[in-house]
Amino acid sequence: MDKKWLSDLAFLVDVTELLNVLNVQLQGKDQIITQLFYHIRAYKQKVLLLRRHLSAGNLANFPCFREAGMMKEKVPEYDAVLSNLIQEFDSRFEDFRHTASDFEWFVQPFTISVDTVSDDLQMEPIELQCDSELKHKFRSLPLTDFYKCVPANRFPKMCKQAQVMLSLFGSTYHCEQTFSLMNLNKCKLRCKVTDSHLHNILTLTVSPLHPNLEKLLKNKVQLHVSH
Repeated sequence: MDKKWLSDLAFLVDVTELLNVLNVQLQGKDQIITQLFYHIRAYKQKVLLLRRHLSAGNLANFPCFREAGMMKEKVPEYDAVLSNLIQEFDSRFEDFRHTASDFEWFVQPFTISVDTVSDDLQMEPIELQCDSELKHKFRSLPLTDFYKCVPANRFPKMCKQAQVMLSLFGSTYHCEQTFSLMNLNKCKLRCKVTDSHLHNILTLTVSPLHPNLEKLLKNKVQLHVSH
């Protein structure tokens, strides 16, 4: 029956839902650092939009808050929450702002202005942007596959920079997935699993490689059917 408490709860539910969406976007395999960065940047813009809507009394993106009923006297308090959230994200991802220009030329090498690229890299983007064959491959291939087609002898600095971008870890998803698999395999029902055996199990479950079982069996000298 406490309207202030319900108002606080509804507001936080809407804000948390937006954060949950970001959390899902940052999970999963085969995501490169630039994709994760753009999700974070989009989230910040969404929070800025919520602040503008809140100050204008527009609850279009606050479904729970709209249902509970907005209390105008608490708008400054809610605005402070969103402001602190933006500041927290700016602080946590400050390093990304310093590498934003590197992300842009990595993602859009054919449209970025060479004046925004560091002086020691400017010659290679000019030659790349004049190569029609590579431009066609860029339009038809995923970003990771495109850089495999870029000749390292012609564009050594760009290829080196691309390797750095593709090797950056932007998520703990793989670590969390491996830990879950370890808990699934090493349980009370399988107490005899040794560390060495567990390591082999994790290697098989995490690796994307599929063993050729038929070939492995044929290479065996004797097959023990009873086993």
